Amino acid sequence: MKYLISIFLVFWFNFIYSDTTITAFSNVHQFFGNSGNNRTLIENVEFPLSNDGYSEIIMNISLECPNGGCDPWDRKANISIKQFGNWYEIGRYVTPYGIGCGWSYNVTDYRSILKGSVEIKSYIDTWVEPGWLVSVDFTFITGTPFTPNTIVRNIWNSEYIVYGDETNPPNIPTVQEYIPNDAQYVKLRITTTGHGQGNTDNAAEFSYKNHEIIINDDNSIIHDFWRDDCEYNQCSPQFGTWQYDRAGFCPGDKVLYQDFDLNNLLPIGQVSSLDYVLDDYFNECSPNNSNCIDGQTCSDCDYNYNGHTEPFYFISSHLIIYSENYHSNADNYVYLQEQDSLVDELQVTLENYVPVYGIQFSINTEFLQGFNISDLEFISASGGRAHEFEWTFSINNQGTLIGLAQNLGTPLPPGEGVLTNIYWNGNDIENLSGQIGISNVEISGNFGTELSYEVGKDILFNSNLKVESEPKIIVNDFNLLEPYPNPFNPVIQIKYEILKPGNFSILIFDLRGNLIEKILEDDFHNSGLHSTRWSGQKKSSGVYFIVLRSSQSEVIRKVILLK
Repeated sequence: MKYLISIFLVFWFNFIYSDTTITAFSNVHQFFGNSGNNRTLIENVEFPLSNDGYSEIIMNISLECPNGGCDPWDRKANISIKQFGNWYEIGRYVTPYGIGCGWSYNVTDYRSILKGSVEIKSYIDTWVEPGWLVSVDFTFITGTPFTPNTIVRNIWNSEYIVYGDETNPPNIPTVQEYIPNDAQYVKLRITTTGHGQGNTDNAAEFSYKNHEIIINDDNSIIHDFWRDDCEYNQCSPQFGTWQYDRAGFCPGDKVLYQDFDLNNLLPIGQVSSLDYVLDDYFNECSPNNSNCIDGQTCSDCDYNYNGHTEPFYFISSHLIIYSENYHSNADNYVYLQEQDSLVDELQVTLENYVPVYGIQFSINTEFLQGFNISDLEFISASGGRAHEFEWTFSINNQGTLIGLAQNLGTPLPPGEGVLTNIYWNGNDIENLSGQIGISNVEISGNFGTELSYEVGKDILFNSNLKVESEPKIIVNDFNLLEPYPNPFNPVIQIKYEILKPGNFSILIFDLRGNLIEKILEDDFHNSGLHSTRWSGQKKSSGVYFIVLRSSQSEVIRKVILLK
């Protein structure tokens, strides 16, 4: 029986999902010269809204030569994705000497930022007119993912850390990070490359140095990023010194990251500290070294940006956390707890990775309806983590704006749990239905700094309909897939999977639970994938519910009509 179920699940996933390739850049010219500065490209890309049905995500990069030939020098380059105001480097490479090439990267660990509408950036540190023709695409491979959710946190991301100059010491701050209680696996991913030559010990490109990661002041790991295999480069033979060993990279190759298993070093449900420490080093050939003498202590005491360039490191690092439950990559994740029925309180939950000094938001009741909805009011807010840390908070006269702010209390340390309980009279509203959520959020850190955040999904109240915030993949013998597009205007595509033949209905309800249209009524369906459409041409903008119903059960999807 288990064998048959496994075969069915594989069949179902392959049926619903198929390998998908998304193109981000196609032969786009990146260059620098008289025609302008096109070293950085940023594009909006539409990834699948959900990647739950994909086991792997592969990023492919291809470089070709434009008219006039390729850039003859090795240049550092990378691909980054923007989410919640932060850029995440997901792949780095160094261009070959004057020839085209390409590479593939497994970027599955970044699945939490590779979905929906995102900004993607391609950067090449080229300083010549020919430059490169760049193509980047992503292949989503059908299958069951190893983990349904990943959390990606930027740790150290520095594009220019000067090395060995006492007048400009490296400033790599200690990082404090919270690990959620349900974390299943935690790893630290570091990508480091050294650049610059003609310095003491020919740093930093040609100098073998190890860096140290110190965890909670007690444990340390060694980051050894030296590349001694450049002569085996798949993009070679090239021009130039491609075969020489280097600090973290080879010309014409992707940069290899290093992963560290931190499962036994970072306790879950707690805050841990991480430090990045460079090897001791003094560059006697720096122009800032007053004791440097041309032709004696060093061949050249000034950077000429040819044979002598300033030594520096380019560091990117992420904390990657596997979890069964959804967590945000933002500094804060605030949401209302799901409720099976109306109660006299709403629980506001806050997950924060950094200390929070102030928070303000509104309870959005715009899409709530009831016969006496004008009597709805919010009474008070108390308890939770805000109370524990002696915060003061208030509710405005209408009871819809909730403000929390530090007074004599302490900032909320990184953690997760109920922020506060909001008491309201929802039980007194006859036939209360619709959705309620959080909006107009402002969260501040120390000295009023603005912190990134994500707001959870609205919760639903309806006397006639019960809608789950995350519909199950399979419900009994049928499933209603996510309608598309959503929001829509005026037509929406409805796809549904029938696993066992039978009679089914598709019904449309409004926000108050009123039946407004029957798309299908007790129609017989064979097994397979089916589709139909619904037009809201004559309907008002707002929230509607699509119900796929059999004699045994039903599946409900929420859609929004926007005109």
